[in-house]
Order: sequence, then structure tokens, then C-alpha cells
Amino acid sequence: MTNGSSGSRDETLSRVTSVVVEDALFFSLTGAEDLSEAFRELGGRRADAYLAVAHGVTIPRMLEQYEPWFFQMCRAVAPVAPPKWLPMMGVVEEKVTLEVGARGLRSLFSSKPSDKEVHRVRRLGSYAVRVLRSVLASDGALDVEEQRMIGAFLASIGLPEADASALYHEVALSASDLDPYGELDTPVARAIVRGMWLAAALDTLDPREEQVIRAVATKLGTNAEEFENGRAHVQKYVDMRRLAGLAIVDGIRHVLSDREPGTGIQLAAAVGTMVLPRRYRDEGLAHVGHGSPVTLAKRYASIPAAEKISVLGACWAAALYEDPNLSRTVLLRQRYERIAEDLGVEGDKVRMLVEEFVTDQVLKVAKAFR
Repeated sequence: MTNGSSGSRDETLSRVTSVVVEDALFFSLTGAEDLSEAFRELGGRRADAYLAVAHGVTIPRMLEQYEPWFFQMCRAVAPVAPPKWLPMMGVVEEKVTLEVGARGLRSLFSSKPSDKEVHRVRRLGSYAVRVLRSVLASDGALDVEEQRMIGAFLASIGLPEADASALYHEVALSASDLDPYGELDTPVARAIVRGMWLAAALDTLDPREEQVIRAVATKLGTNAEEFENGRAHVQKYVDMRRLAGLAIVDGIRHVLSDREPGTGIQLAAAVGTMVLPRRYRDEGLAHVGHGSPVTLAKRYASIPAAEKISVLGACWAAALYEDPNLSRTVLLRQRYERIAEDLGVEGDKVRMLVEEFVTDQVLKVAKAFR
């Protein structure tokens, strides 16, 4: 490849660019407080994947192999910015993950978890998986999406493949059998209870789910006030996620309005499926399928500032998805700036962060093939 034609180099870098842009889109959606720092760290964790793509290796892609791509992304972001909208990711934020440092060859030069840390992640991660499955299965057999939630959490905690596979295929335990393995740190216990509430509230909260949550929460030392506060908090959070998810879907559709049908619809549907709470998803995606026009009317100006950053990051990554030329980039930027204005924020900083991340990662690959 080093001695190949400029055309082959262009094709190689174009393939890499499309992968990096998909990553930038997902990274933007995690809810990271410092997007700049998250991009820097995540770029290091994905650098070997970009080089592999340059060498012709096929890896999962969002619009082609959604589930393996999704698990791959959850694993990549775990130690940096686990997605706040997925159940049990608060547990991962408490360092219940073996996904530390770089991946691939770079991992040889990074610190590896100690035996004590491996034991801790196995113990706490396994318990959280079983609790999550118990809540999800309490109102009926697990469906594909509920299995995906479990798979996403397992990918995030980074257990060895054999351990993860065994946990993934376990049957659901009853609440009476969900005893914690030893003592749990208070932050981890609280994160597990929050994860249960979120898993239950993403669709309609069922009394059977609440019974499981109450039983496990009691075992973890949650008092009545904390229990009710947890319910109220997650209900409010899910309602906010509805607005934030709709803002992302509408933003992607607006910036790619001349790609409907096409990537404008495909990206909006894929991202909407990922970030919209299940109870609101049919509502949120109905207009995507119908292709009805997007109207910017400041409907999402009330979402939190961090969510606005996610909207803008996802929209500009979507704009770069087809590796546009300069004239098209100007048109896309004009639409992007309308979205930022509609949200009531300045969009330049987020746009430049996305562009810098994409450019830097592709440049590193280009230098490897000089």
C-alpha cells in the first residue's frame, strides 16, 4: 500500500474517514462532560482499529452490522464515557470495568488491571448483570432489545469472553436469589439501584419490575426515601431523554435533508433507535419513516446544556458521514448553524472538536502509509 497509487490511497483514507466519523457520532452521544478530553482518549483506544481498516480489515459498521458495532462502541467508551442512557452504565462509571488504557499493540505499554481488580470487576459486574436480567425478565421473556442491553453492559465491563458468554446466556434469577457477593461500596450499590430503575422505566414501568427493584434495593440498604427519589429521578430523566433524542433525530434529518431517502433517513433511524427511550420510540421515529419535513421551532431549547452538545456533535458527525467536498461542507455547515441557533447555543466549538478528532485520526493513518 505504501507504493500504491494516489487513487488507492484516497480510497483507503476515505474508508478510514467513514469509520472515524461513525465513532465521532457515537462518542458525541455518550453525554461526556468534557467532549475534548473524551475524544482524545477514545481516539487512542480506537487507533488500532483505524489502522486495521486501512489494511483492508472489515470491522462492524453502524448501518450494516448494528449490534456488533454497538457492542464494539460500548467497549471502546467504557473507561472514558459510558453512555448515560444505557442501564447499569453508572456501575461502569464506578470503575467496574477491565477496559482500561489502549487496545491492541498499545496495550503492551499501558497498565493492566491487578488480580484484585479483576476479581472486583468479576464479582460486582456479574452481580449487576444478574440484577439487570432479573428486572428485565420480570414482566415477560427477554426480547432482542433487552438482550442487547445486557450485551452492552457485558461489553462495557470487559470480562474475558468465556465469562461474558456464560453470563449472557444465564437464566434470570428470582429477586430472592439475588444476594450481593460480599459488601458493595455505597456508590456501586446506588448505581445498581439507579440502573434497575432505568432498565424498568425505558418502557412502561411494570409493578413486577418494581417488586424486583424493591427487593434488591432493600438488600443493598436503600431506605424508603432513597427508593422513591430513585423512581422520581429516573422518570424525569427518561422524559428529558425523549426530548434530547427527538432533538438528535430532527437535527440529523435537517442537516441531511437532501439525503432523504438515503443516509439522512438511515442515520436518523439508527441513532433514534439507540438514544430514544423505548416508550417514546414509535412516536419519535414515525415521522422519520414518513419522510415528513423537519421544522425548527425551538422545541428543544429547554434540554440541558450537555444534551445540546450531544445534539450538535452527532449532527456534525452525520454531516461528515459521506466525506463531503468543500462546497457541500459549506451547505451542511449552514444547516448545522441553524440547528445551533434553534437550540440557543454557539455551535462552532463542538463542530471544530468533531472536525479535529476526525482529521487527527485520519492524519495518523495517512502518516503510517507515507
